[in-house]
Order: sequence, then C-alpha cells, then structure tokens
Amino acid sequence: MSATDRVHTIPMNNLVLPNRVVVQLVDKDLLPVRLPGVLFQVTLFARQRNNFSLGPFASDPDGLVTIPRSDIDAEVVSNYDSDLMGHSRVNDCTPAVEIRLLSTDDIARAVWARTTIWTSLSAGERDRWNSIEQLLTVYGNANNARLCPDQSAPIRDDWERAGAEYAYNCVVVPI
Repeated sequence: MSATDRVHTIPMNNLVLPNRVVVQLVDKDLLPVRLPGVLFQVTLFARQRNNFSLGPFASDPDGLVTIPRSDIDAEVVSNYDSDLMGHSRVNDCTPAVEIRLLSTDDIARAVWARTTIWTSLSAGERDRWNSIEQLLTVYGNANNARLCPDQSAPIRDDWERAGAEYAYNCVVVPI
C-alpha cells in the first residue's frame, strides 16, 4: 500500500448532532450564576464552504441554557434557508464545535441585520419563534451587557456520539 492509499483509508470523523446540550452559567468558583437572557451562539465548522452559526440560545432564570435537538435542527434549516454563499451538508462538518457567549456588539449587529436586511423569519426560525418581533425581543432582553464576554472562554468540544447529551459549565465574569 502506498502512502497515498493510506491517506484515503484513514477514517475522518464527522459531526453528529446531539439530542440535547445544556450550558450552566457559573462563576470562577463554579457556583451557578442565576441570570436569565444571556445569549449564546453555537458554531459548527464546515470542511468546505461556510460554517453554520446557530442561535441565539438564551439562559433561563437559573442561568441554564437548554438546547434541544429540535432547536439545533431548526437553526440548521435556517442556515440553509438564508444560504447566500452555500453550505455543505451539516453532517459533513468536522465534529469540532464552539459555544460562545455573544458580545454586546454581536447582539447589536444581529438586531441591525434583523431590522434592515433579514426582516422576516427563515424556514427554520419559524420553528423556534412566532414572529420576528419575538426574536427581536429576545435580543432586546439580553443580559450579556452585565457580563464580560472577553473573559468567558468559549466552550470547545467534539460532537461525534450518536444520541449524545452534552452538559457544560461556562465561567462568566460580571461587570
């Protein structure tokens, strides 16, 4: 077997979307931070073409962000529906994912885009939101300005197990 043949026989793991993802806001001592309306984004990394940006996903009053598979699927559909540059199949993404706290600038850009360019819900978004106004309210009620996003490291992991449920802590620093 030549070196070229060996390269083609190495298995390449692909992304496997989980059944559920939970992120708990915690302080530096890993104690829960009970803050609703903290917005996160999940990035799925494509091997070709464009990455998938999923979200926003908001924390509840206990500082818990729960992302069911149905919301992940809806956001993937939204990426395809608003596809200007092209996306490959989501299952062809690398298993590496990133979950990060949105900055106030990220939120301002999203609100600007949703009020000037993308003023209606995409196909996938209609599965999560009743109206563009509801989505804009989620952005408007965000409590991310009460945190220092640059001091909250993104969560990085590999999603490659069928039927998985992932739970993470996100260390946040209040302003």
